[in-house]
Amino acid sequence: MNDSVVGSAAADSAAAASSRPGDPEPWVLLDEEPGFNRFLTVNLRRYRLPDGREVEWDVFGPKSADGITSGITVLPITPEGRIVTIRMFRAGPDRVVTNLPGGLVEAGEDPAVAGARELEEETGYTCESLEVVGWQWSSASSIYRKYVAIARGCRPDGKQALDEFEDCVPVELTVDEFRTELRTPGAMTGIDASYLALDHAGLL
Repeated sequence: MNDSVVGSAAADSAAAASSRPGDPEPWVLLDEEPGFNRFLTVNLRRYRLPDGREVEWDVFGPKSADGITSGITVLPITPEGRIVTIRMFRAGPDRVVTNLPGGLVEAGEDPAVAGARELEEETGYTCESLEVVGWQWSSASSIYRKYVAIARGCRPDGKQALDEFEDCVPVELTVDEFRTELRTPGAMTGIDASYLALDHAGLL
């Protein structure tokens, strides 16, 4: 790519940015107090809006009292290019669904270490490499950061170690089968993280 093409691309990008409307003013956090506190915690925040009004807003996350503020979702890919998923019961949907493996990042734990740990605990698979490719907010009202990782060279040569109330069954899917699950309403949870991982893996 020559300098004139690079300069033209930069000019186009700058022009697009200049035509974009400005962001709204951020709200000012005035106070936060604890509310519900079990596996999920719900806090009540009070904000001042730019026009001077005040509003209360519920925000939630997992086990914040234990210092846990994030989790991780892993896209495990086998040497043959298949994707390792898990089938498990989820209380929210009240049914068995397809998931990617993942879980909470313990306080002070590196997200990549947590991803490899959760992969083996939930599926019995280990990986040759694991790369954290990004993160996202769990939802618009969440203080919970969800990391997304891609694990490559995954093989079932580890040991599954499920929590007391986990019932994960590992299932390998082709990329096409996985994309079909993503497109099927109600078949999966964690769809946003799955698409982000597929994008970074070049599998969209």
